[in-house]
Amino acid sequence: MGQQHPDRPIWQLGFTGNAIVGIPFVGKQLYPGFSGQSLGNNASYIGTNANTQILRDNTFNYYDNLTWQRGRHFLSIGGQATRYQQNYLNASNFGFLGTFSYTGAFTSNANVSTGGGGYGPADFVLDRVYNNQIGSTVGIVGNRQWRVAGYIQDDFKASSRLTLNLGLRYEFDQPWYEVHNRTANVLPDGTVEYAGSVPAGAVAGSIVCPTRACYNANYKQFMPRLGFAYQAASKFVVRGGYGATSFFEGNAFNQRLTSSPPFALGSNVTAAVPTGTTSGTPFTIEEGFAQQFTPTTTYSTWPQNMQPAYVNEYSLTTEYAFTPELSLTAGYLGESGHHLADYRNGNQLTLAQAITIAQGGTAVAPYASLVGQGGILLITESEADMNYNAGQLTLRQRTHRGLEYTLNYTYSKSLTNSAGNYGVPNTSGSDGSYQDGYNGRADWGPSGMDIHHNLNFIGVYDVPFGRGRTFGSGASSVVDGVFGGWKLSASAFLYSGFPITINGPNNSNTNSYGQARANQYRKLIVRNRSINNWWGTDPSAAGCTGPDNGVCAYGVAYNNGLPAFGTTRINTERAPGYRQVDMSLFKDFHVWREQVLGFRADFFNIFNIVSYGNPDNGVTDSNFGQISGVRSPPRQIQLSLHYAF
Repeated sequence: MGQQHPDRPIWQLGFTGNAIVGIPFVGKQLYPGFSGQSLGNNASYIGTNANTQILRDNTFNYYDNLTWQRGRHFLSIGGQATRYQQNYLNASNFGFLGTFSYTGAFTSNANVSTGGGGYGPADFVLDRVYNNQIGSTVGIVGNRQWRVAGYIQDDFKASSRLTLNLGLRYEFDQPWYEVHNRTANVLPDGTVEYAGSVPAGAVAGSIVCPTRACYNANYKQFMPRLGFAYQAASKFVVRGGYGATSFFEGNAFNQRLTSSPPFALGSNVTAAVPTGTTSGTPFTIEEGFAQQFTPTTTYSTWPQNMQPAYVNEYSLTTEYAFTPELSLTAGYLGESGHHLADYRNGNQLTLAQAITIAQGGTAVAPYASLVGQGGILLITESEADMNYNAGQLTLRQRTHRGLEYTLNYTYSKSLTNSAGNYGVPNTSGSDGSYQDGYNGRADWGPSGMDIHHNLNFIGVYDVPFGRGRTFGSGASSVVDGVFGGWKLSASAFLYSGFPITINGPNNSNTNSYGQARANQYRKLIVRNRSINNWWGTDPSAAGCTGPDNGVCAYGVAYNNGLPAFGTTRINTERAPGYRQVDMSLFKDFHVWREQVLGFRADFFNIFNIVSYGNPDNGVTDSNFGQISGVRSPPRQIQLSLHYAF
């Protein structure tokens, strides 16, 4: 290639696409496999009729980029368009091929009140099905969307020491629509609206959506970018920047606007189980599915002005080079996010309404008309927030006399009032919904992934022994082959404990989707902490089951026998931390010319350090504070050989 002219623009035009296409299924297919006490066959695919159902999930990308270097400016300009064609089965989470479940109900002793439980696999062997579930082709939907974006960015060399980065990106995400208008939404006054036309079986008073998507477009996804790099001295550099990212978060199928009645049908049938006087009536595989399709009763709704998530990111770092190979980076990193997804029960009663009912009065749910139709309302909103701040240190040693390593330390604080759509697996603080759907701020606190201290290390050392090395340079070929050329690597991961929320029984009686929390009366005093009692032996660690006794730190949500929400904040306590060190020893033996025999020994958790799991966090549990599991693996040693030729 010839030399590129510095002032000549470079155009790049491209198209990419991908598709996942399934093969039609013919006849009944079973894929038996145990999962707890159930086994079943599961698959999902999309098509036009019940005989040939095919999945088509396509993404087409169109883009055009221009890069232009002119003087001290390096411009990047571009645009892109992405077309999504997403098809799926939306039928109460029942697969189109269906599921058979075996619980042991038909191999249990119905005459024994306790201890007479059966065995699920035994029911399977005897062909005694307890439950079968299957989705209907009515639940097949096809969502479509265009996403278009454009950007411009200038890397400007302001001086020999200072470089500025200025840019702006704009994106438009077309509201999702369904190809056959199988979309519904619920307005704040309880009116159900449908795309295209009102279908048969709709709630009385339903109307047609003003748009095909049944929610409004958003035109505010402007994402600026500003950055700089300044070389303050020959060995010292300062970098900083700000950028914004905006995107629509994903959610579960049953939270989409295609999941409301009557667009999703599912069959969920349970057999008559044995009693003391009857033998029960199990289903069998040979009989197939006892299909009794009924519409879903949950109306999914989005606010008309559903907002995309908007995340601001900002950083300031410094880097100093002690030597050409050794450098230290110290910096600050922050993020703040708004319009994050959350969900709640639209028919949750207020606490005042729940108290009125408890006192013998009456109260009406916000969408009583839908409740009257047998439905509840799942509202997915964009009202949650997050904040993250961290100080970071990185010591990096590039290869020097056979040694290279990177050491990272982070001190951080992460706050949010949303645990995400599926909650956080490490903590029981939140299941993704607010304890009180009308008071999201009460769930503001450390996020489930908040780790104050995080230290990790990775390094490789080329042992300096053998021919051509510092030691043993004159070794014989045999000595060099056995002892020379070895490399040793090590990695370590150490971080402080995840946060834990103290939960309690649900005493609100409001039908909230959120996890119920305990009351907190005072700070927990931890003394004599142990694995069997992580909260210690101080009297404050004994939870109150009634009103405050003047000693306990936590207790059940109590309001003189009336409904109440717990006053405990999210994630007030901490679980044990985590520590693990791994090591590897490896060497390549050159057998003949380019042929190499490689040996490797890996030692996982080489010091066999035990990192414990989360303690029980239910304030009324008999094992409150007890740790019953571990997160770290046991020490493992793995030996391997590979031959390259």
